[in-house]
Amino acid sequence: MTTATVSEHELEIIRTILSATPGWTDIIAYPLSGGNAHKNYRVEGNDRSCVVKVWNNYWTSVGVCPEAEVVLQNSRTAAEVGVGAPVIAVSTEPPGIGLHFLSGGHPHLQEDPDAIERLVPALKRLHNSGRRFANAVNPFEVARERFAAARARGIPFPAGFEVIERIIDRLEHTLALDPAAFVPCHLDIWDANVVKATPSGPYRIIDWDLSGNSDPGYELGFVAAFNGFDPERSQALFQAYFGSENPVALARARLFMTVAHWSNCALWITALGNTDPNEGSDFEGELRTSWEGLLTSVTTADFHHAIEQAAKPGALV
Repeated sequence: MTTATVSEHELEIIRTILSATPGWTDIIAYPLSGGNAHKNYRVEGNDRSCVVKVWNNYWTSVGVCPEAEVVLQNSRTAAEVGVGAPVIAVSTEPPGIGLHFLSGGHPHLQEDPDAIERLVPALKRLHNSGRRFANAVNPFEVARERFAAARARGIPFPAGFEVIERIIDRLEHTLALDPAAFVPCHLDIWDANVVKATPSGPYRIIDWDLSGNSDPGYELGFVAAFNGFDPERSQALFQAYFGSENPVALARARLFMTVAHWSNCALWITALGNTDPNEGSDFEGELRTSWEGLLTSVTTADFHHAIEQAAKPGALV
């Protein structure tokens, strides 16, 4: 947390978002770093702490985030399932949400020895909850929408884009997503969105901006891709979730790593058009990392083996 000054205008927006919840009028607020989309604040008042997220509509306009109402509803559902932070206030005008502050710090998912064993139970609790989020996320469709928005704004694409696009088209056919089998997913799990709320139990997960009902294999593939897991750690994650005797599910999760890199490239390309980025945002750097990860993902030997394995009958997760 930083002690940077929050303007009176920002304080008024925060007070409005919290206005339906008693006891949050005499407050102080500090901007929180780490978020790339919306404005986040740590708010203190009457010996209590919460986090307030103030919506930035740019991300909805380019297909990165769903409408604010959808995210707010999903955040409530995640809290009710026991995976997300408890919700204390929701505002539609201005769009924003107040959440109980979860202490405990963040893990390093790429390196912490217990990260996989603490993350997987949280994911299974969400995925197997029987609940539904307010929206569905097909990563192939989402990427197409984001790339179209970027193209309409004249944002340049990386060299070799058309070649990779043809490979992704093949993956879409191979994975053959079934929306009827979608489950609630977070779809943006990285260190800053995971909280060690207890010393050793399952993690809690925050920031549900990109959440939606999707294929659980994509959730796992995203975790491995975005957090820079090497092949051994990726396989450990997939086996912890699906078991070691499910080769089709494991192959699909590996392919979903490629899909996650592709979808993230689409996100960061559209982000380049944001004229009001949060302090510390490096969209060009994020795009470069995702594109390099994508190129690596489609050129390793296990990629083609995974396609053959996932394309076998009964390939749906």
